[in-house]
Amino acid sequence: MAVLIEGISVVARQDAVERKYPGGWAAFAKNPPNNTFCADDSLARVGFMNPDDVRAYVTMLERSGLIFQDEGRAVDFAVVDQSRRPTTPVEWLSLGKIEIKGCEITIAWIGEEYDGGVAFPSGWSPEGALRFVAADDMDDRMKFLRRENGVEVYLDLRTGKEMYVGRPRVDGGGEDSAFIALQAVIHEALEIEAEMEPLKALGDAEGLVPLVGKLRRDLLPSAIAWTEGETAEMAFPYFVAGVIHRILGEKEKAEQFLKDANRRQPRVLNTLRELVRALGEQNRPAEALPFAREAVEVAPLDAGAWGNLAMCLIQCGEMDEAQSALHEALLIDPQDPINRTIRDNYFSEK
Repeated sequence: MAVLIEGISVVARQDAVERKYPGGWAAFAKNPPNNTFCADDSLARVGFMNPDDVRAYVTMLERSGLIFQDEGRAVDFAVVDQSRRPTTPVEWLSLGKIEIKGCEITIAWIGEEYDGGVAFPSGWSPEGALRFVAADDMDDRMKFLRRENGVEVYLDLRTGKEMYVGRPRVDGGGEDSAFIALQAVIHEALEIEAEMEPLKALGDAEGLVPLVGKLRRDLLPSAIAWTEGETAEMAFPYFVAGVIHRILGEKEKAEQFLKDANRRQPRVLNTLRELVRALGEQNRPAEALPFAREAVEVAPLDAGAWGNLAMCLIQCGEMDEAQSALHEALLIDPQDPINRTIRDNYFSEK
C-alpha cells in the first residue's frame, strides 16, 4: 500500500514511531497537527503548505526522539516536496504517480514494489487536490491578501484567482500543538526582522508599516494566546512574545516576557541571550551580567555566549575579565566576526 503525497509531506516509518515516540504509534496517530494525516500499514504522512510549518513539525518530531537524518540520509522520517521529491536522500522510500478519476497524484511506499492501494486523508477527493506552487515562486507569483479562520489567502497573479494556504490546526491544545504553532510564529517573526533591517538603514518608514503591522496584528497575538489556559506555564510562548516585542522596539515588554520565560524554564541559552540583549539595549549592563554569566555556564562552547559576556563586562568596566571572556570566545571560533570586532575595538592584538 502507499500514502498520498501533496504539498510538502512529512513521511514517517511506523516501526520507528512505535519504538521511539512517547506513547508509541497510538499517541502519534491520536493528535496530528492538521487534517492531512493518513497512514497505511507501514507509513504515516502529514502534509503542509508552508515551509515554516514543516520546520516546526520536524523539530517537534526530533524533540520526541525521532531522527530526521544522519550523514545526509533520512532515518526515521523524510520530507517530500510534491514537485521536487525528497529533500534528503532516503533509501527506504519509493515514490510514483498514479491517476485517479483523471487526476494525477504522487504516492509513496516502503520498499521497491508498489502492490496497490493508497491511504488518503479523511475527506480527500481528486476534485480538491492541491495545486502546488514552489516556495521560490511565491514572491513573484502570489500576493498575500488576508488571513481568515487560520487560512492565508493569496492572489495568484498569473490566473487572477484566490489561493488558500492552510496552517496547522492547533485546536487540540497541549504543549506539542503549542510548540508547532509557536515555531512557525518565531520563524516568521525572525524573517520579518531580517526584512526590516535594510529598510531601517534606509529610513524607509513606509516600507516598515506592513511588516510592523503583521508582527503586531498577527504574530504577537498568536504567541500571547498560548500564555493562557493549559499552556500558561509553558515557557516557549513567553519567549516568542518577548522576541516579537524586542523586534518591535518595545524593550520593557520584551524584558518582562523573557523573564517570565526564564522563570518557567531556567537555563535555556536562547532565552538568556535575548535577556542580555533586552537589558543591554536599555543600558542596564549590570542587570544583564548575571544572565550573560549563566549563558556561558549553560553553553561553555558557544562563542556567542562568551562574546556577550565580554561586552557586558566591558560596559560594566571590568576590562580584565572581559578580555579573558573574549579570549575564550575566539579560542572557540577565531573567525567569529562580532567577537573579532569587539577585540579590534577594545583590545590590542597580542
